[in-house]
Amino acid sequence: MTIRLIISALFILAGVHVIITALIGNFRLNYVLNRMQGGATADTMGAILILIGIIIKIGFTMISLKLILMIGFFWIASPVASHYLARTEVIANPKILEECEVVKK
Repeated sequence: MTIRLIISALFILAGVHVIITALIGNFRLNYVLNRMQGGATADTMGAILILIGIIIKIGFTMISLKLILMIGFFWIASPVASHYLARTEVIANPKILEECEVVKK
């Protein structure tokens, strides 16, 4: 019982650490697409780690099956939503190449 509690606490703390690190990183990054990528990655990974910690803590129940479905939803929906937000920024900003310092070859 205590081993399961320790493992679940480690997963939850790892998820919180990822989210806090992304929060600090978003204040340090200058460009909107960099912020978006960092936030989306941390949002997906942090939420999944926290949910895995909760699943380990409560054991195998019907609630854990629902949490597994939530993990699948986060895994699919968050990157897709971030991709469409990034595409909207690229379409809406005509000076995207200068701001990103992208070199055409």
